[in-house]
Amino acid sequence: MSLGEHLEELRKRIMLSLIGIAVAAVLTFTFGFDLIAWLAKPLLQTQEALGYPPQVYAFDPTAGFTSVYLRVSLIAAAILASPWILYQGWRFIATGLYPHERRVIHILAPFSSVMVALGVLFTYHILLPVCLLFFLGWAQAYPPIEPGERGFMLQLMLGTSTATVETNDSMQDAGTTTALNLPVYSEDPESPAEGDIWINTSLSSIRAYFDGQVHAIMARQPSMLQPMPELGQFVGFAAFMGLGIVIAFQLPVAMLVIGWAGMLDPDWIAQFRKHAALAVLLASAVLTPTDLLSMFVLSIPLYLLFEFGLLLMRMAYKGPAFPDDT
Repeated sequence: MSLGEHLEELRKRIMLSLIGIAVAAVLTFTFGFDLIAWLAKPLLQTQEALGYPPQVYAFDPTAGFTSVYLRVSLIAAAILASPWILYQGWRFIATGLYPHERRVIHILAPFSSVMVALGVLFTYHILLPVCLLFFLGWAQAYPPIEPGERGFMLQLMLGTSTATVETNDSMQDAGTTTALNLPVYSEDPESPAEGDIWINTSLSSIRAYFDGQVHAIMARQPSMLQPMPELGQFVGFAAFMGLGIVIAFQLPVAMLVIGWAGMLDPDWIAQFRKHAALAVLLASAVLTPTDLLSMFVLSIPLYLLFEFGLLLMRMAYKGPAFPDDT
């Protein structure tokens, strides 16, 4: 093919990739709210487990659409269409390969789809809970601080507090209820009735059952620092991490293609294991927040993916793509 034909083929593959993203976007925009609820569930579960109110916030009037719904739907579309995009990239490369070299495409697309699914599941079920538990749990290290009595200047300007609390005797004389006694459980009741209210000691929360669901009315304030996660920022945090990990999980796919095409000798690649380990640590530091725990949790599977890709290269390698005739 001439240079012009190669450029035309590249344009065609880019257009088909964009069409694939658009088709995936129709599906992700249709189920956008379900995706957001699914994505936010680990955050709400971690908040509740640590005694914080399971609630997220939006501080920008446009955040509900632009920073959350639009972003989640578009990133989900890119992830969903990633095997199709990889397939188009391979078709562009395949124009320069022999017919027997193109047979790898029959395993490339399903293999890539499996790795995308594994990347999403790893992010959602392992890495994201670890990150959230670390950062939200760190806020509990801050000590509780009571306001105490007013300082000298506040007393001088505003006076001392004169609020008093009625004693139980005076409240009983006035005919008012002195206290509300709630049942205390270590776990939520299995079959609560509509309107039941109780205290859950394991969650340090007052709970109520209405509209067919258990709702947290109030949670314990564990420290002076009260995290208030903003939904748009959390979506950006989780989506950036998830998209990067999905791309990183394509490493065995890329190594399989390189080995099949004979571009690099796997024995030569194996000499750089130490460099690969360093690259894995750097990639983990970029893809995760600044805590060492998350970086360590990600670095192990990433290095195992490198070794898995190296194994695939050895199985697929048939010799150099351009053998030395001398």
